[in-house]
Amino acid sequence: MQAPDGEVRSAWPGEDARLVVEQAAGRDWQVAGDGFWQVHPAAPQVLADAVRAALGDADIRSAWDLYGGVGLFAAVLADVVGPGGSVVSVEGDRHAAELAAANLADLPGVRTVRGAVADVVADLPDRVDAVVLDPPRTGAGPALCREMALREPAVLVYVACDPAALGRDAAALAGAGYRLDGLAAFDCFPQTHHVECVARFVPAG
Repeated sequence: MQAPDGEVRSAWPGEDARLVVEQAAGRDWQVAGDGFWQVHPAAPQVLADAVRAALGDADIRSAWDLYGGVGLFAAVLADVVGPGGSVVSVEGDRHAAELAAANLADLPGVRTVRGAVADVVADLPDRVDAVVLDPPRTGAGPALCREMALREPAVLVYVACDPAALGRDAAALAGAGYRLDGLAAFDCFPQTHHVECVARFVPAG
């Protein structure tokens, strides 16, 4: 797909190809032709930048990317933790998890795990420095919010495609000891009622 400025933002390598190659955050991304990627051509880069800004300047050596898709935010986290840090990307869809592993194969500190987020998180370490999550429209839910808070991350960045779900999960996080510290909204779906949000949560204390 060619953007109005003439830049190629994605490529379909052949009529029968199963994969689309997208570009964002300085990398190429293999995405299933019927898989998830932001519809607005500028959205992946804008959201990646927003997540990076929301992470702030905390000392982050370990991080989780929950509902990680094909790995966009995991790459952002890998840049933040540096070569000595670790990132775990968790994705439930088999094909997306496989593509994430391929897309992030050059980043030795990144590990991709396929499975339901709630199940995988239960088996992850007791502490983590940062969490990024991009749940489906239904949100993360109170149980996962409590589970994340128990790991005491210095910062939790929530990418939300439904403000109502974000509101419910913000209340759950508040009950678990985390306060909303910043919120940005993006019109990724012009002429619709949909709004994409990036929220930053930090320990209330």
